[in-house]
Parts: sequence; structure tokens; C-alpha cells
Amino acid sequence: MAKSLNLRGTWAVLSALTLAAVACSQETAKPNPAAAADVGPDVGADTAVDSAVAAAADATSAALLLQPVAGEGNFAVAAAGWYRGDLHYHTTHSDDAADQGGDDMKGALAVADAFRHPDFVKHNPGLVGNGLDYIAITDHRTDKVLQDPDFQHPHLILIAGEEFGGAGHAGIWGFEKHIPHEPAGGEPGNQRIQNAVNEAHAQGALFSINHPAQDNIWAWDVKNVDGIEIWNGPWSAFYGPTNEAAVDSRAKSVGAENPYIRQAVKSGAGGGCNFQSLKFWHYHLSDGRHLAPVGGGDRHMLLPGGLPTTYVHAPAEATQTGKALGPQGILEGIRQRRTFVARSPFSAQVDLEAIDSSGKAFAMGSQLVAGQKYTLKMTVTRAKGGVLRLYSAPLGKTAAGLWPEAQIVLEAPIAADRVQGQWQWQVPAGGAWIHALVLDPVGADQVPKNLSKLVDIFSKIPEGKSITDMIKVFASIVDATVLMYPEDCDPAQWQPWMGQCMTADKVAMTSYYMPEELGKLMSWWFEDGKPSQWSLGAISSAFLAK
Repeated sequence: MAKSLNLRGTWAVLSALTLAAVACSQETAKPNPAAAADVGPDVGADTAVDSAVAAAADATSAALLLQPVAGEGNFAVAAAGWYRGDLHYHTTHSDDAADQGGDDMKGALAVADAFRHPDFVKHNPGLVGNGLDYIAITDHRTDKVLQDPDFQHPHLILIAGEEFGGAGHAGIWGFEKHIPHEPAGGEPGNQRIQNAVNEAHAQGALFSINHPAQDNIWAWDVKNVDGIEIWNGPWSAFYGPTNEAAVDSRAKSVGAENPYIRQAVKSGAGGGCNFQSLKFWHYHLSDGRHLAPVGGGDRHMLLPGGLPTTYVHAPAEATQTGKALGPQGILEGIRQRRTFVARSPFSAQVDLEAIDSSGKAFAMGSQLVAGQKYTLKMTVTRAKGGVLRLYSAPLGKTAAGLWPEAQIVLEAPIAADRVQGQWQWQVPAGGAWIHALVLDPVGADQVPKNLSKLVDIFSKIPEGKSITDMIKVFASIVDATVLMYPEDCDPAQWQPWMGQCMTADKVAMTSYYMPEELGKLMSWWFEDGKPSQWSLGAISSAFLAK
């Protein structure tokens, strides 16, 4: 075969890079007591949050808070009840993935398990034991996954799903048949979406909003949603933030506007598109809607699964580990909001536990009681040199009629590969929520001089969403000579700062693993539109106290 891209191959490259682009969001970078003070008396705010912010400003006590402890950095494993996977994953049952050179079911599942492939293990011995445990197949608007004979795997837990929707997307996991998004019989558009949520639940499935601040802005106002995709693909590498004009356009076209999306788009623009989605989740929490935070790679081709990775803890009553847990165990863990999202299967891990005054323990994601004091026990691993932040906000709207912006009530340095600590959270009488966010050093100062272009590329929030912009980004981090010829992939040529072709992918176009050095740059944490010294490592589920 002549080693040149034909027209179909060229179109595949261009289209692939379009869909490799990612949804977007980030959170308030600095404590802002003024915003906290803007909470009206109707939401029951008190001085607890301000006091916590003042306490967190004590750098000495914060530095002593997280203490090194013995133990494995990779603590969130199946043997401990934690399962890592990807909840947003496409095969050629999605028309766009088929047109872009994606993989059929068999090939896609091989890529999903690529971190256990002999070549990967041989050349990355330090990453052994980090393979994915589950994968959700979520092809666009179809239930073909249920009829595919290759929908089977010796050890991956497989979840049958679909990506729902046209104007606004959602993940449906664990369904029995296709759920349409088009209104029928005079059904209003917003009602069709609410009916779809109800139909998913009637099938025992979950319904979670996908990349709410991406091009397909989530305009619908529906209840009983199970989760929000706060992290879609690399955190900050490809897509720029969405603007209010796009919100206006979507609201006009569908005749509906979600009550959180406009503020999320406006307040989160300085952090990027995924940051806007994080804000979107925060405002749901402040409205008392306790949803699970999830992430998804949105793979069509090029990248493997698990970028980012959603960790799900098995439900408390489950005793099985490994594949025996089954898809229902994963779904129940999400229902219980026992999740955290990490940059990759190899990056930071975080867990929280709340202890009340009687000594009763509550797992991360639990609902607590307003006005009570809790001891938060925190465990963070694989983020040495980084910081742990706790974000919190009261329930209800501010006097200005807005959702309160999350405040950093604690920021503590992470001095070792595994640290633990305790912190007292006095919940305001009117209720509040709190969750953790882990940042680790972005490593820009470690980039080799001959690759300094990587810093130039990833230290800026993308402004546009054009195919040209994405081609420039992707072409800078991969060896394009093997793009259409996976058989030419040579692991001996892998480089730590470049995308590494994956021999698990046997079908053109090949897939590329992003090593942690590069992954950190692609998940650069921006504050007020400027690059910080940090990369986003992990985001935990929230405690919500009413």
C-alpha cells in the first residue's frame, strides 16, 4: 500500500480532530469573601463559610494538615471497591465515528483495554495495575450495541448505552432499548427530554447530561437527572469556552433555557469549556440537586479510553470484586454519587469521608444535615507537590438572584505521594455543599527545550473551535507517519512528551496514548484566563447538606 493519505484518509484526519475536541469547565481560583457575603438571608447563610475561608488563609496550619502516610498510591482499585472506566465511548455504530475512521466494536474494546496490552505493560512497567475496569458504549441515538455479537469481553465490565439527543446531548447507561429524542404526537420539546429521563429510569438506566457547555449547549430544564459530565476529553487542550451569544441562539432555537447554563457560561469563561461545565454542576448543587459528577473521553478515534477516567465505588451492599460486580453495580455506585473524575487512570486519586458528632461515617457523595459539624477525612495520592482544594457554597440564590459562586474554604499542600488529613466543616443552617479538587504541578519547567512549542500551545485557552486549530494541536504531539498504518507502530520509538502510538489498535486510524507529562499540559488549570502552575488531577463528588 502506498504510504500516502487518500482523500478519505484526509477527511478522516480532519473529522477525527474535530471530534477529538473536548467539552469544557473550571472553578473559582481564589477565595472571594465578597461573593460569599452576597448570599441573602432567605438562603440561611451564616458566618461559617467566611470563618472557614479565614482559617484556610492560615498557611501554617494548612501546610500541616495533610500528612504523609504509608500505603499504595494507587488505592482506588477494584479490590478496594473502586472501579475505573470511561462513560462516553463510541464505535462505528455512530455514523460520525464510522466516517472518521473509528473502530468497530471489537476494535474499540481492544483499545479500551489497551493499558493491559503486553507492549504497553512492557514499555511502561510503572503503570501496571491501572487498566480500565469498565467501559460504557454510548453510540449516537441507537441501541445497536445490544445486538452486536462482539459486545463481550473477558474482564471489562461492559455497560450498554447510547448518546441521547440532537440539540443537547446526554449519556444513557444500562438501557434495554433505544430512547428517542425527537418529540412525537405534539409533545413539547422540553417535555420530550423529561419523558426521556423517565423512560430511562423505567428501564433501570441512568440519564446524565453530556458536555453541557460545548457546541451542543444543554438548554433543557428537566428534573431527576442522575449526573453531569463535568469533564469531557482533555481538560483544556482543544475547545475554547462557549459564549452567551451561543446560549441565546440555542434558547431561541429550542424554545427553552436551562436555569444554570447562562451563569455557568458567563462566570466560567476564564477557565475554559470544561470549567463552564464544572460551574454548571455547582449551580445544580446550590439548587439542592445532588447529582453525580462524571467524566468521559468521548472517543471516536485517535485517543484511548479513560482520558479522563471516572472512578465509581461499588455500592455498600456489594461484596463482589472484578467483573462479577457487573454493570448494575457500576450504575448503583453512580446513583449513590460515589464517584470522582481523574485526568487519566494513572493520575491523582481522592476520597473523602464525613464523620458526624456521634461518630457515624458517611461516604463521599452522601447527603448530610444542615447546621451540623462534620469532620472531613481526606485521602489524596499521586499528586506530590500539588494542592488539595475544598470548594463550598451555600444553598439557594444570592440577593442578586444568582447562584453563589463556590469558595475555596481550604487549600492544603500535598507533600507526599500519599497523604491524609482531617478538617472541620461547620455546615450553615441553610445548607451547603462541599467537594474536593486536586491540582498537581503542570511541569512546564520540565519540558525539553526542543519541545518548548508544547508550552506555547497548551498554556493558552483555545480561542476558536476550527478544524485548523485542532490540526495544529494534534499534529504537534503525534507521529503522523503511523497514523494510517498501525502496523508500523514501534514502542521503541515512544517518547515521554509525545503521543505514543498504541499497538492494541490494529485498525487505521491508530490511537495515541498521552503520557502523564503531556497529559498534564493538556489539562492545564487556568485562573481568570491565565495559566497557573497547576494541572487538574482529580475532582471528587460532593457532600450536600440540607
